[in-house]
Amino acid sequence: MDARQSAPKHGARPRTERDIRAERAASLARRSAAAAGPEIGIDHLVCACGSERYGIPLAAVAQVLPMRPCTPMPGAVPALLGLIALSGRIVGVVGLARALGRPEAPPEGESGGGHLVVLRGGQPQSVALAVDRVLGIAAAPGPSAAGIAEDADPAGLGNAAASGYAPASARDGRPDFVVVDLPRLLRRVLP
Repeated sequence: MDARQSAPKHGARPRTERDIRAERAASLARRSAAAAGPEIGIDHLVCACGSERYGIPLAAVAQVLPMRPCTPMPGAVPALLGLIALSGRIVGVVGLARALGRPEAPPEGESGGGHLVVLRGGQPQSVALAVDRVLGIAAAPGPSAAGIAEDADPAGLGNAAASGYAPASARDGRPDFVVVDLPRLLRRVLP
């Protein structure tokens, strides 16, 4: 029998050296992922809205800009602060705190502090989230298997727009924050 093939099982094709290497590589990958365990996480842009912190998946963020004046839309949902022109397109600005049913920070006068977190395409509309300030980037565990039920908060948005909680980590200086479920939040806020 050829040295590169092992004895075939009844009715199976013979395993080649390539098959054995592929199996070994897959086994090593599983072992290293298991060793990394809960340390592997998804990067989030951590933002402050009032005294609370929220994490937006970094993969969904296109850019962060200083807050700018919005053109209000009569009859819009309360969470939609207005529209802005950005790079030749119209972008809807959603107040994150307002969309989550949380208290908003008091206005800082006409200068309008804060940031706009412009979300990547893939949404039905171009959308930016208005936040008080961007704090940085932190990793959080992926979505939990338990999840949060869609109808957990039928009257408002609060809990139903969150997909988890990332507790603070003293070891790496990560703050605690609530992970925002963007598709669920936008589905409930935008018509």
